[in-house]
Amino acid sequence: MSMRQRAGLALAVLAAATTLGACGGGEEPEQSPTPSPSAPSGPAQAAPPVSEPLDATSLVSDPCAALSPADLAELGFAEGRQEAAAGAENATACVWEYAAESGNRVDLSVVTENENGLSAIYEQRSRNDYFEETEIAGYPAVHTATIDNRTDGGCGLWVGVDEKTTLFVLTNFDYGPEVSDPCPVADRVAEATIATLRG
Repeated sequence: MSMRQRAGLALAVLAAATTLGACGGGEEPEQSPTPSPSAPSGPAQAAPPVSEPLDATSLVSDPCAALSPADLAELGFAEGRQEAAAGAENATACVWEYAAESGNRVDLSVVTENENGLSAIYEQRSRNDYFEETEIAGYPAVHTATIDNRTDGGCGLWVGVDEKTTLFVLTNFDYGPEVSDPCPVADRVAEATIATLRG
């Protein structure tokens, strides 16, 4: 599977999540007295609360500012470039490639279109091939995507930085040691981004 194909498959999560966010202001659905066993109830779908919200506004239009020159050197990334984030109407992504391995890339975008923030991702967990809760620098996070290609270089990571804003990190590796275990790289990018937001 090519890098671009993997990105498109994983970013289908992003498109669906923003759709959920756009519908979040509508009428509440009628509650069934007995929840369906295949669909988790409300509390099971809610993301953990964000105890110390961060203002990520500055990174919405300039996501490449998330990583400092020191971060780039530590991660081995070349200077980032901006691209339109696939699957999100108004999101801009920063793309970093490894300085020594051009072609392997990590994308970061700040998603503000989901009214329910990280909970919008929880609401679609049944649609995804994998859904693993984690924590990044004290913030609630999830490794998830519509296609599980974590042994083939792809990892999707969502981090809630306030109740409506999420960081989305996507790895796309075609070669190198990270291909078989890409999620730690996504985690490190998210950790560095949170450090930048904390100032």
